[in-house]
Amino acid sequence: MVSIAGYYKKVTQLTVVGSRQRRMRARMESKAFSDCRHGEVVKLDDIMQNHPMNNADHAIQDLHDILHSYYKVARKRFVDSVRMQAADHYLTTGPNTPLKLFSPAFVAGMTPTQLEEVAGEDLTLKRRRMQLEKESKDLADGKMILS
Repeated sequence: MVSIAGYYKKVTQLTVVGSRQRRMRARMESKAFSDCRHGEVVKLDDIMQNHPMNNADHAIQDLHDILHSYYKVARKRFVDSVRMQAADHYLTTGPNTPLKLFSPAFVAGMTPTQLEEVAGEDLTLKRRRMQLEKESKDLADGKMILS
């Protein structure tokens, strides 16, 4: 299983690679021509001439891509964190949480019918469980008879 940190590292890498590929594709599309056998192709000389970036420009583009990918990951993590904190606050730990209704005193004061409605088994599952218990008892009785 991939850890969360490993997942976000992979997302970052894929974003950086995708940015580089989109930038290269945008530069090369004007030089491409159709070859019946191979589809869209670009001459090697055109590729070499269309790479005007010096080392500084290349480093700037790489830094931009890396920062952009980290921003995407950070934004996703921030939104997930806010969502989880809001759900936690409003559903479990906040001052007006619905879980405060289910205090031990409240549950102790409920009738068996009310408890069954709130926390009881689904009717079809209850029937199936009872049927399986009867079949199990019948099989045990049959085993005792045969022994």
